[in-house]
Amino acid sequence: MFADRSYIVMDLRNHGLSGFGKFSIEAVTRDIAAALKHEKIKEFIPVGMSLGAPIALQLAKRFPEKAKGFVLISPSSRAITRFSRTITGTMKFLRGMCSVLPLRKRLRFVKHTTKIPLIFNPFRELIGIHLRDFACAAQTGVSNEIDFDNVKQPGLIMSGSADVLVRKKVLLRKIANHPNIVHRELPTHHLILDRAPRQAAQLISEFAGD
Repeated sequence: MFADRSYIVMDLRNHGLSGFGKFSIEAVTRDIAAALKHEKIKEFIPVGMSLGAPIALQLAKRFPEKAKGFVLISPSSRAITRFSRTITGTMKFLRGMCSVLPLRKRLRFVKHTTKIPLIFNPFRELIGIHLRDFACAAQTGVSNEIDFDNVKQPGLIMSGSADVLVRKKVLLRKIANHPNIVHRELPTHHLILDRAPRQAAQLISEFAGD
């Protein structure tokens, strides 16, 4: 879908083939910043979905000269995510319960050939990752707060029309005073890149321009 563009897909720490360490928005942002430096990237557009959204926004803030813009897909945060307190409490409990379980160190990637209920999707997506790390990532995603203050780059935000997790009214209020940030809604749920990859890719491509 991006055959005519250069892009980097990151395995976040504690995911895929990446190493392990303390997981936080700041730590992952530093990891990606190190990768950008190593690859000598002079210009980029960070794209993040769900937990990746606040990371993408943080990268745009950290590199205002290099980041041409940012793309947030189904963003998660304390105010934007519905049931955020319940999710945070549940994930904190899971982390404690799972702290004594053996660590599975590799994610087994799966093909999206069948549709299953949304509630089971995150677990299918993360087959092979330790439940403790999944809980940590989920807790991090919904306990942070997305802040659009001092953001000067143009931004594209996507949300699903059937997404029960994103408070769209809150999200739209947050970007109401930012004319350079646009919102687009797709006919799907929270996992837009799983359910509507081509539509999302087209919007990203159009936003990136030449």
